[in-house]
Parts: sequence; C-alpha cells; structure tokens
Amino acid sequence: MVQQESKYFRFLVFQGEKTESGKVNKTKSVGMAYLRDGQNIFTLKLWMYLNEKYYLVPNRHDSSKYLVMTREPNKNPQAKNKYFWNIVGNGKADSTLGVIELEFDLLEKPIYMNIFPESSAFSMTLAAPEGVEDAA
Repeated sequence: MVQQESKYFRFLVFQGEKTESGKVNKTKSVGMAYLRDGQNIFTLKLWMYLNEKYYLVPNRHDSSKYLVMTREPNKNPQAKNKYFWNIVGNGKADSTLGVIELEFDLLEKPIYMNIFPESSAFSMTLAAPEGVEDAA
C-alpha cells in the first residue's frame, strides 16, 4: 500500500499594531504556524523559543476562540493519556481583519497569526515541521 504524503499549510505569526481604522499592520515576523490538511490543531513555532512548540486548539463551542497550549509526554507507559496539555494563552479570530489575535499568559503584547496560509504553502513539497506529524 502506498502512503500519501501529508499536505501542510504555513501561516505567518507576527507582531502588529492596530490602526485607528481597526486594521492590523505587521511590524515584525515572530514565527510560523503549520496546519496539516484535514486537521484543526495548528502547531506554532516562535523564533524566540525555537525548541518549544505551541498548539492552537479551537474551542469546541465557539469557532472564533482558541486555546494556546503546550504538551509534555506522560512518562507512565500504562497511562490512558499520552500527553499532559497545559494552557498558556488564548486566541480570538477576527475574520474581517484576517487574523487570530494570540495572547500568551507571560507576554504583555498580543501577537497575530494570519488566518490565510501563505501562497507558497499550498504545496505538497512543503517540508513537514519537526514534530507536527503527531500534533493531534
């Protein structure tokens, strides 16, 4: 049986400033988010914390809200849950601005993630980000 390669989409994560008209202007790129085709959990990589992965998990009851989470492996081999999930922030989508505003518990300023993938990210050749295969 031939296994089909997963398709990934890449989204810009950036710092920005809101204008008086409510638009968000990008001031600095701070990371990338990745989404495997058919999945709904984004994997975030921030340039400041290259060895850490964050997960953007949609709220079950409100599709405009997200939790920013980390996870750590459960060291107990008999445990029912493979990971411990930790909430480290939240996000709120604004489709009119085309962004998800992310607030991390320990960062004072929000950061933003585009809700539209980069045009170069519609390729089967986009390399899978390390560790994303087991995001869900």
